Amino acid sequence: MIRISSQQIFSSGISRLQDLNASLQQTSQQVSTGKRVNQPSDDPVAAARILKLDQEVARIEQFQRNAGLAENRLQQEENAISSMLDVVQRVRELTVQAGNGALTPSDRQSIASELRERLDQLATLGNARDASGEYIFSGFQGEVPAFGKNISGNWVYQGDEGQRKLELDEGVTVPISDHGKGLFVDIASADRTFFAEAGGDNVSGARISTGMVVDQDLYNQFYDSNGGVDLEVRFVANGGSPSGLDYEVVTREQPPTTVATGNFISGESIQFEGIQFEIHGIPDVNDTFDIKTSERQGMFTSIEKLIYGLENQAKGRARATVTNFAPTGGKLYINGLSVPQGGAGAVFTGTETNADLRDLINNHTELAEQGITASIENGNVVIRSGGQDLNISAQDPDPKVPPWPDYTGGLQVTGAKAEDLDLGAAPPVTSANYQGGNEAYDALVADSLVNMDNIQESLISTQTEIGGRLNSVETTSVFLEDSSVYTKDIRSQLQDVDYAEAISNLTFQSFVLQAAQQSFAQVSRLSLFDRL
Repeated sequence: MIRISSQQIFSSGISRLQDLNASLQQTSQQVSTGKRVNQPSDDPVAAARILKLDQEVARIEQFQRNAGLAENRLQQEENAISSMLDVVQRVRELTVQAGNGALTPSDRQSIASELRERLDQLATLGNARDASGEYIFSGFQGEVPAFGKNISGNWVYQGDEGQRKLELDEGVTVPISDHGKGLFVDIASADRTFFAEAGGDNVSGARISTGMVVDQDLYNQFYDSNGGVDLEVRFVANGGSPSGLDYEVVTREQPPTTVATGNFISGESIQFEGIQFEIHGIPDVNDTFDIKTSERQGMFTSIEKLIYGLENQAKGRARATVTNFAPTGGKLYINGLSVPQGGAGAVFTGTETNADLRDLINNHTELAEQGITASIENGNVVIRSGGQDLNISAQDPDPKVPPWPDYTGGLQVTGAKAEDLDLGAAPPVTSANYQGGNEAYDALVADSLVNMDNIQESLISTQTEIGGRLNSVETTSVFLEDSSVYTKDIRSQLQDVDYAEAISNLTFQSFVLQAAQQSFAQVSRLSLFDRL
């Protein structure tokens, strides 16, 4: 016989009521939260799987945020480049307009003024920012404007060559930026060129102009002969010079080779080896200016050189002044044509005067076809081209069999682009080029058109790449969305409650709890004393 005390009855009843109440509370929590598993103890196996699925959902959501950021960044870059293409197209139209032979100097100045506005517009687009305020085209240097003006007022790249990338999924990355150096600076040039800038340690504030190539053939020969080495302009004191300074152009190699020298005059063109530029202001004797030779030319530099040419390259006939004309024999050669005209036997006799030289040139049928004329001015013979450059040489530039005789005697011809023809110099200079505005100007326009085409090609190529990246982002975004839906569906099956079942359980558990409470109330009244 088992004896059950009143204490046991009460303890057992209360424990049963607590268990029923706990089950009811758990079911009630499931109904209120909508989740079947609210804590690991509800279903340890399911809880572990849900935790992993939560981590997977968080990972996918991070990748989705990356995809959204990448899409936004690429669209901003694409919009900036699209706007640049519109501006470059307008620059190209202005370049074509500048080639019109009927334009007056005032017309060319007007075109140059609009080009300056377009240049500033391009700089603004090149310094575009993303939603976080970082500069799009600065590489990793997002806080630094991609382009800024140097001391000479020319636009230069200030960022680095970094390319930002974002991970869109495991093992899937996409570039979200393009640095301005590759996009706007390293562009193929129509021909060899140079970029001029002040040295970083200069203290005087003197500035150097953009400059231009005025004789491409001469510059190409120089470029090939020194392997494209960069140059440096430096200064030495000279009390006899108007500015108190002489300039020296030397190669940036050891030991340096001197390329050109002369008295420095602020704002006066420095010409040598087919290039021309100006230095404005009075440099310090320790100042230097860099002349960087290159076969590539940036978007901003191309437009700056076009502006420089429009403002500084006058159209007109080449002019060469002959002094010290004292022949003893041989021939002169103008643009490859011999003077006197005729075979090897037609040479100077040593009795010719300036008037004779003038007449020999004016009566030369082939020179006349080129529009080359001669006149006597201030006692000297002045030779003018028909608009093209003049090359005057004391040596036959096209040796024949047998070769035609070279000029002998005294001769100096001034007005050359770089170095005057001077047979009395040591060493003698036997050939020189004289600038014709039409030819140099037309070459400037033609090269600028090629450069604009190269710039457009670079921009369009990058625009195409951006389109491909956007397609990749879109495809990955769709995949991530599908993965997110699939993962959340599995998690829902493990975690979410079946409301119909839960409410039914809740109702049943409430009924059971109520019945248990009523039963306990009746049992709790039972006592031995009730039987006495």
